[in-house]
Amino acid sequence: MHRKWISIAAASALSVGLVGSSALASAFRSPAAASSGTLVEALSQNPDTLTPAMGSLLVDNGPTGLMNASLIRLNLHDKWVGEVATSWKVSPNGLQYTFQLNPKAKWSDGQPLTSQDLVYSWHYYTNSKLHLTYTTGWNYIKNVTAKGPHTVVYTLTQPYAPFKSTIASADIVPAHVFSKWTVSQLNHGYYNTHAVVNGPYVLQKWVPDQSLTFVPNPNWWGPPVHIKKIVFSVIPNQTTQFNNLVTGQLTMGSIPPQDLAQIAQLKPHFRIIRPLSAVYNQITPIEVGFLKNVAVRQALDYATPRQQIVKYILKNQAVVAFGDQVPGGYFYDPHLKPRPFSLAKAAQLLKSQGFKKGPGGWLYKNGKQLDIPIWTGSTVATDVSIAQAVSQEWQKIGIHAPVHTAGWAFVFGGKGPQFNGKMEAILFGWGQGVFPDDTIDFNSKYIVTSPTSPGENVERYDNPLMNKLTVEGTSLASRKARQQVYWKIQQLEIKTVPIIFLYWEKSDFAYSKNLTGYQQTVFGMTPVWDWSLR
Repeated sequence: MHRKWISIAAASALSVGLVGSSALASAFRSPAAASSGTLVEALSQNPDTLTPAMGSLLVDNGPTGLMNASLIRLNLHDKWVGEVATSWKVSPNGLQYTFQLNPKAKWSDGQPLTSQDLVYSWHYYTNSKLHLTYTTGWNYIKNVTAKGPHTVVYTLTQPYAPFKSTIASADIVPAHVFSKWTVSQLNHGYYNTHAVVNGPYVLQKWVPDQSLTFVPNPNWWGPPVHIKKIVFSVIPNQTTQFNNLVTGQLTMGSIPPQDLAQIAQLKPHFRIIRPLSAVYNQITPIEVGFLKNVAVRQALDYATPRQQIVKYILKNQAVVAFGDQVPGGYFYDPHLKPRPFSLAKAAQLLKSQGFKKGPGGWLYKNGKQLDIPIWTGSTVATDVSIAQAVSQEWQKIGIHAPVHTAGWAFVFGGKGPQFNGKMEAILFGWGQGVFPDDTIDFNSKYIVTSPTSPGENVERYDNPLMNKLTVEGTSLASRKARQQVYWKIQQLEIKTVPIIFLYWEKSDFAYSKNLTGYQQTVFGMTPVWDWSLR
């Protein structure tokens, strides 16, 4: 379950390659042979949907990012620039945002994109009958009005500092199309085969579990695109992904820790970068039974070997995480004092809570076993290895923690671990934006109890102080004041352990030297119209 601003590059799962150095040299062929105007990237699994705001998987973001243009976007310097909007202004009280729209903007069917589409989009994102997975910020919008075809005004119920992030992460929907479809059609993926978009590319063909092919939108109104075809190849097996990169069948891809020694073999044909990604891996304890106890979660935090994970499993292709704000980012608290890895302290803390060794050497309290299965996606071998490493440490102190794997659609689906009412944990990655809103993650108002629940508080965390801070963090206009609030939030995260933070991704990434205009930073990348294939 990931936020919209995760980059296309991040959508490629970390690969595990088994090709030796000599085989690599003999097997390699120039990426140009696979391109001829076509950019190819791997997806670790099939997207669950392309319908705006209904997807819950990271792999959805690459395809939908090609299809949709937002009102505004962040550039490489973390500054807001116009996309559909040409300019905007904010009222002195922070309650009104007025946007001027590009009169050239249109939909892929040739119909003009107007302010009425923005009004309709507001109704779409606030329709409780739709199965939307991410609607953060829309609850702060009182109304949206059209002032002529190219002016739209958003009126808020109260000042909301991350408002620009809300509209930047939201795809605009075509009123003249969506208004003709039923709620059932939208909820069940009718859009996937009838998409009308406003972005630079359109879906040409989707072969489920094989590939998605995109070609330039003939009615694209923005800067011209230079790549004739973009293909997302669905390759669940990570070894196959890496081998396809090696042989030039992929234009870009991640290099796994196990193959760092082979980077030199790739350099003649690829540029290698190692950007810090605003994506952190975590373990989310579902707060049922013993996991409602803060001391139990603190013990799990002590017993989680995050430093060893980064060093030995990820080969230092990551930065240890202790909170949800990216290191070096404006809201990151440099004064954090996280728990060290200590099985002794974890065991002592559990003993203080009344847990004792019982049958099989496992911990029990009041006749009930401390049983915390760890779930993760079956398609990412690195996540599976991390889950196994954590399981081994937890089990050393008597916590029964078997590892279960399944497709992400099951893990986060209605029959997945978050809804079965048991003490379980989920290991996955989550993206954080430049201007955060932690209400969706940690405010009790957003506790997820069913697949249609608004918000992302999967862990069912409920803390009055966190509730207060998350609301305060979104209402302050001053970035300095917001920073102080988010420092308090990070301190509270360490104290109460709503989730167990593992690391920030920093994997080596290779992209073909035939690809020009591509740059990547912590929070994004150059727009696709800057890219070219030679």
